[in-house]
Amino acid sequence: TAGGPAMEQMQALVLKQDGFAADPGSMRGIANTDEFLELATMPVPVPGPGQVLIRVRRTTINPSDVAFVTGTYGQARITGTPAGFEGVGTVVGAGRGVMPRLLKGRNVAFYITPGGSGAWADYAVTSAMAAVPLKRGVKDSDAAAMLVNPVSVAAMLDLVKPGGAFVFSAAASQLGKLTASLSRDQGKRMIAIVRRNAPVATLKSLGAAVVLNETDAEFSAQLAQVCRQEAPVIFLDALGGGATASQVFATMGQGARWVIYGGLSGEPAAIANPGEMIFRDKQVEAFWAVTWSAKTSLIKRLRIIAAVQNRFISGAWSTDVAAELQLDQAVTD
Repeated sequence: TAGGPAMEQMQALVLKQDGFAADPGSMRGIANTDEFLELATMPVPVPGPGQVLIRVRRTTINPSDVAFVTGTYGQARITGTPAGFEGVGTVVGAGRGVMPRLLKGRNVAFYITPGGSGAWADYAVTSAMAAVPLKRGVKDSDAAAMLVNPVSVAAMLDLVKPGGAFVFSAAASQLGKLTASLSRDQGKRMIAIVRRNAPVATLKSLGAAVVLNETDAEFSAQLAQVCRQEAPVIFLDALGGGATASQVFATMGQGARWVIYGGLSGEPAAIANPGEMIFRDKQVEAFWAVTWSAKTSLIKRLRIIAAVQNRFISGAWSTDVAAELQLDQAVTD
């Protein structure tokens, strides 16, 4: 049938709370998952026009998932609906439209678009435009985490001119490691900012041109010197605020662009000198993979996604897997 196994039941990790946390600006972790999630049996969702139904093989947990579940993300929670933004699986049902029908039976990496049904479940529904057919050789462990982070890396690096430098915050993350190697291969110079010395050598070996520890007593002087020498224009920021992010933007020169794609700091994004926005042509903007996908031409999206898959197939990129759990193991007693 067009909608797939609509009358079947499935298991899903569903949200126990509505809306946002009382302090949505303060990101928190999940100490006890049963505070926010419960394992439920529910009907398999039915894809609407332009949507596909995916039998999920593997899903992933990103900082954005944690922020959403705890009510500190930019989207409101809805009690009783499955959580989870991203995964990999097989398209088993299709709503009306040419694209959904073309994807039927394909193995896809996917992310959940507004109006879809979350990935932490046996089945998920999303827009057909958010389901990417996989090339042979892409492992499920890579495909499950391919679209939110790796595609974002490739898309954001497109903002950096060939041979140019850029600043990258929270660089010890999986995203930072992916960015380091891709920037090296593209001939772009990554100025990575970390909070500990431990990841410095790894990031340099992967391709970061400069790595600065923001807790170092000489950080301010080092940052100023690097900005003078490298003249970075793009600041790719996962922090979304706090003293370090504001300091980086203030230190950067003419035409600097502060591109916020996360809110890890949980602190306000402060502009130290608003006059620089006027007289030095500085800008603050946001990046979200869903918005980028909607605004980017199909040809460009396919080019970037193909390049991302090729990096995983070749081994240039790989996904760090800390642990694997079944759905019924994810909720603490």
